[in-house]
Amino acid sequence: MFAAKKRFSGLLLMLAIIMVLAACSSGTGSTATEQTSAAGTETTTASSETNTDTSSGSDNSNATRIYKSLSGDVEIPAEPKRIVTDMYVSDLLALGVKPVGAVQYYLENPFYADQVEGIESIGDRAAVSMEKVIAMNPDLIITYSDQASEIESYQKIAPTVVIPYGTFTNVHDEIRGFGELMNKSEEAEAWLKTYDERIEAARAKVKTVIKPEETFSILEVSDKSYYGYGDNFGRGGQAVYSALQLAPLEITKKELMGDTQWKEISREVVGDYAGDHIFLTVGENNKNYQGGAIWQSLPAVKNNQVYELLEDRYWYFDPIAIQGQAEEFADMIVERAEQNRK
Repeated sequence: MFAAKKRFSGLLLMLAIIMVLAACSSGTGSTATEQTSAAGTETTTASSETNTDTSSGSDNSNATRIYKSLSGDVEIPAEPKRIVTDMYVSDLLALGVKPVGAVQYYLENPFYADQVEGIESIGDRAAVSMEKVIAMNPDLIITYSDQASEIESYQKIAPTVVIPYGTFTNVHDEIRGFGELMNKSEEAEAWLKTYDERIEAARAKVKTVIKPEETFSILEVSDKSYYGYGDNFGRGGQAVYSALQLAPLEITKKELMGDTQWKEISREVVGDYAGDHIFLTVGENNKNYQGGAIWQSLPAVKNNQVYELLEDRYWYFDPIAIQGQAEEFADMIVERAEQNRK
């Protein structure tokens, strides 16, 4: 009888232990479920805000934020790691960000050639390879494309921000715009501080040899005519008129510094668009350009104040290129002035 009671007591004890263990196991499972739910809520909240807080030290690799682009709100990674861009290599490099892929033409930009190692080509400007873009596994794509089909293809690969060509009209707005996009406003201001210092030094250099009333034109020679350019279409325009603040002709301001930034000019009327100084874009086939009688009659030609610009170097119009071009132009102007004094 006593033995039976003892065995019965043992069974009751074992049953009690099993029930306690089961209860503990159930409590642990409930806590894990609550943690998973809370993490999901946090990610969703981060996705709906402009900025994501990463100060807690937790893994925010999947956190996102909303970027308000010109084409609408885009949900992008809070800290993108694998960026593909067609044109905006310079803007990213200025902020200390190296994309994983870009269009070959912009990788050949001589003004940041020392910074592009490791960036892969996604093809040429008119023939981007979507297969290459996919293979790079980007988490963000930044494009200037205005082709709906191309943009749609990008959007199928990764979150895509469209920044149309001409969105920014000066270096400061452009760098600050990308600082906002990349959540690197401090880096943007630091780069602009250095930029301003370098540009101010270039301006001061030019002022030592150029009078305020002297005018500057930007022309390009072709087989049958010339082309004139304004202050926001490459060929050094941003560096000449915006950075160095050199004076354009009135006709240049009127015809080439608004929505229209370039025009074809016949050889007969090129004098109307020729300032005291001319920055002349040339190709390999027309270097050391001599022109005809009308060209030779221009004051800038007679006074040895034509500065030839090779197209492969001066077609670029990004912030880093503008900075470098402005410094090069300042040196050209000072050197030519010294030559002309002799």
